[in-house]
Amino acid sequence: MRSPSDTYKTSLPLFIKCGGIFLLLLLTVVVVACGSNSTQVAPGTPVATLTVVFGQPIASPTPVLAPYYCGGWATDTSPAYSPNSVVNVYGKYTHTVDGNPVGVGGAAAVATVLWPDGSSVTEQTTTGSDGLAVFSITMQASAINHVVLIQMRFSIPNVPPCNLTSPAFFTAIQVSPTPTNTAMPSPTGAGSPGATPSVSPTAGGTNTPTGTPNVTPTGKPGG
Repeated sequence: MRSPSDTYKTSLPLFIKCGGIFLLLLLTVVVVACGSNSTQVAPGTPVATLTVVFGQPIASPTPVLAPYYCGGWATDTSPAYSPNSVVNVYGKYTHTVDGNPVGVGGAAAVATVLWPDGSSVTEQTTTGSDGLAVFSITMQASAINHVVLIQMRFSIPNVPPCNLTSPAFFTAIQVSPTPTNTAMPSPTGAGSPGATPSVSPTAGGTNTPTGTPNVTPTGKPGG
């Protein structure tokens, strides 16, 4: 027959185990309740969902390069204005070969200059072996403090022409003339302030006779 002390010793570990399991279940319920409260969203807000699809590429495809490209620019977008001054504007015409741009030489290049006063001027040239075209544009007064737009068009036989998607541009600025210093003449005449004497007197000078004295004896010796 087991004594009461043996029964107490046997039930004590069982009580501890049951208490630990109950405490674990209680903590689990508390964590789930807190988590459900923190993830609640405002009524009417759609719930974000994530769908994972395997076997499909993630990156977007690389766009195919166009066979021809063209561009234009002005190296100096704020040139100083002066009558009949010239602004150089450049254009580039390239052909895509094996994924690399190659200049198209001998292409016809036309630039249309749109002046702020509403007038326009057309310049024509031919691209070099590197596909570069240079337009020399004579400045107009309407370009002062206003944007001048230059549209370009490149073409070669049996190929659709290429037009700039964004025109080249520049704005002329008015530069104030730089004042020059003019030398003022200084007085040099006698009697004027600051005049320098031409002859300086020498103190203690001696007079040197220029003639030879002529002495004539008047008496005879021994007489």
